[in-house]
Amino acid sequence: MTGRGMGEIADDRTWSRRSVGQMYFPQFLVGMVATLLMILGWTYTSTGSIWMAIGWTFLAAVVLQVGYFVAVLWLVHGESRVIDESKADTNSVPAEMPGPFERDGIVHALISLLFPRLLP
Repeated sequence: MTGRGMGEIADDRTWSRRSVGQMYFPQFLVGMVATLLMILGWTYTSTGSIWMAIGWTFLAAVVLQVGYFVAVLWLVHGESRVIDESKADTNSVPAEMPGPFERDGIVHALISLLFPRLLP
């Protein structure tokens, strides 16, 4: 289990199949709800007012959402920077991509059966 780097896919059965080090929205959502419930309970026991507890919980939810949005923007910006650097390393020759109907044999066969004049 040692020797894993950021972005490596886990091989064994004890690790999840998603990539290590990436944001995972359902896990974030459960953590955010648990945090907000703790804030709600804590502020209610501290103040004794349900309205003040709801207000502080709402403020904490806004702060968490802004933080999540900034984190996603940071990840997207970092990914685009990596892509830009990799484009600078190549000889700027575009990759030959298959057409949209040539990628999957099933779709190609279905289109050729339904619309025989559409494909060459």
